[in-house]
Amino acid sequence: MPLLQPFSALVLWLSLLMVTSSTNTDKPEEKIYSCPVIQCSAPAVHVLPGRDGRDGPKGEKGEPGEGLRGLHGFPGKVGPPGIKGDLGPQGEKGQKGECGSVGTDDVLRRVTALEMKVQVLEAELNRYKTALILKNIKSIGKKIFVSTGKEDTFDNGKSLCAKAGSVLASPMNEAENTALKDLMRASKHAYLGISDEQTEGRFMYLNGGAVTYTNWEAGEPNNLKNEDCAVIQDSGKWNDINCSDSRALIICEL
Repeated sequence: MPLLQPFSALVLWLSLLMVTSSTNTDKPEEKIYSCPVIQCSAPAVHVLPGRDGRDGPKGEKGEPGEGLRGLHGFPGKVGPPGIKGDLGPQGEKGQKGECGSVGTDDVLRRVTALEMKVQVLEAELNRYKTALILKNIKSIGKKIFVSTGKEDTFDNGKSLCAKAGSVLASPMNEAENTALKDLMRASKHAYLGISDEQTEGRFMYLNGGAVTYTNWEAGEPNNLKNEDCAVIQDSGKWNDINCSDSRALIICEL
């Protein structure tokens, strides 16, 4: 059978190879069964690459190197001021110094000079006060009425008193009304610091406050000729008059 000849030849070749290997006893130590890598290894299998492993723990810090230390850099910007610290302990009290005789004498001389000036000013002030009291000033309680001795319009009177740091006189009670009347002397009437220019029939102080004391003449105020201002008469009674067409004594109060 022609197909069996190659197979029979292969079997025969293998048998001879085995007999030759078993009968070769000259160098038993050289009986090494080896084979090419390609024949003995398992066939290669293509697989996907594995994932990278996790990083291990950080190692300890090493010893500083022996290289040269670098130069200092430029200083940075100044930061914001920090919180104020606690007050430190009080230091020990120092020794008492010696009194300066020259400094003390100088202070005493200055004090004495000032006292003398004050005495002179007080004397002059008392002299002026006496002269005013005898002429055109009247003091009642904490209020002082000062007469200008001149008659003028209502608006001019307000301006004149304002320049002196005061206002037109406005008695708040009977005693003040009497003191104001005593300053009038030969004048028939003097302006009061009240008016009803803002609201007809409602007299108010010049600072806007409501009038708390009045001493009107009988039948007054009557607003006969658009009379928005008020005056005190030599009798002490009040009357309303026209502000723009009338002139009266100007008395200021302090």
